[in-house]
Amino acid sequence: MSGRAVILLVVGIIVIAGTIIHRIEAASETLVENSVGYYKRQTARNLAQSGVNLALRHLGNDSSWRTTGWTFTMMKGSVTVQVFDTGSYLGVTPAIGIRSTGVYYDTIRISTAYCYFPPAIVPSFVRGLLTLNSMNQVNGSIIIDARDHDTAGVVIPGQGTYAAWTTGPSFSISGSAALGGTAGGIDYPPPPSGIANPGIVLLNQVVPPPGYPGTPDSIFGGASTGYPEGTLKAIAQSGMAGSQYTTNPSTIRMPLGGVTYVEMPIGSPVWTPAAITGSGILIVHNTAKTACIKGAQGTFRGIVLSDDITNLHGTIMGAIMGMTTFPAGNILGNGGAQVQFSRQAIKLATKVFSNGAQPNVIAWWE
Repeated sequence: MSGRAVILLVVGIIVIAGTIIHRIEAASETLVENSVGYYKRQTARNLAQSGVNLALRHLGNDSSWRTTGWTFTMMKGSVTVQVFDTGSYLGVTPAIGIRSTGVYYDTIRISTAYCYFPPAIVPSFVRGLLTLNSMNQVNGSIIIDARDHDTAGVVIPGQGTYAAWTTGPSFSISGSAALGGTAGGIDYPPPPSGIANPGIVLLNQVVPPPGYPGTPDSIFGGASTGYPEGTLKAIAQSGMAGSQYTTNPSTIRMPLGGVTYVEMPIGSPVWTPAAITGSGILIVHNTAKTACIKGAQGTFRGIVLSDDITNLHGTIMGAIMGMTTFPAGNILGNGGAQVQFSRQAIKLATKVFSNGAQPNVIAWWE
């Protein structure tokens, strides 16, 4: 082979080798760029998903929490979360939207979720404005109005309930006491005294086995509906949304809120006079079912659930439930009390059950 041919061969090998090396380097750079890009995208995505998860946890602690921009840093990136009401989503009303934006260097990813809390309820064992397990009576000038009211006291036509629903054989009235309510979709305003219509008082009601509930949790449906024994006491002891638990009613702070659970001593079961200003769910109970609210005063909106209630005064808007078969003195109210049925007040009271529970996720997309 001539010298010229050798030179051409060497040059050709150098060119080919250079081309191969260039392509290898280019491929390596592309591979690195793809790896770095993937890492950035994945990290930004993880940041966005973390924001949604943290927002769900925050909502579990405070179902009313909303934000237009909650920003924090993590994993060398940043997250901005928006939490907002959507009205409805996929037929669920109301729904809550969560939009989380994850930023990692120059890469942005967004995760969006929609969730809801189970709606506030009227417990199924609210059979009337007064749901009782015994005979009873009222006198004085008490007004029991089982037409449905909003929390401002405005009547919502045709949505009310019975003034009294009881397993007992009688519910008598005297003095200028007056009972109104709703039967068959027809509202009957309380008259100056007496019962507006016999159909708004139901006597001798029979409860299928296992019978009339004997504990606060069973009033709310028991374990089958998510209220195993001890649930309401645990909520009260947690302090959630102003909840309180005590065995000494003199320690109760006003106004009431959340779940207030007063476990009266069996040897001294009467809370008198009972100041019950506030809202929520008020429970007065002991294992002997002898706990008694006597001479209740103040204005309360929500559910009053007591073993026994006597000499009621003040204003209660929502519903009252009693569990004892032996009421003290058989006089539920003997003064100028105002008792009104309010579905709105009851539902506002049961919203406390949304706190501490994780919301249900309807959809989650990116």
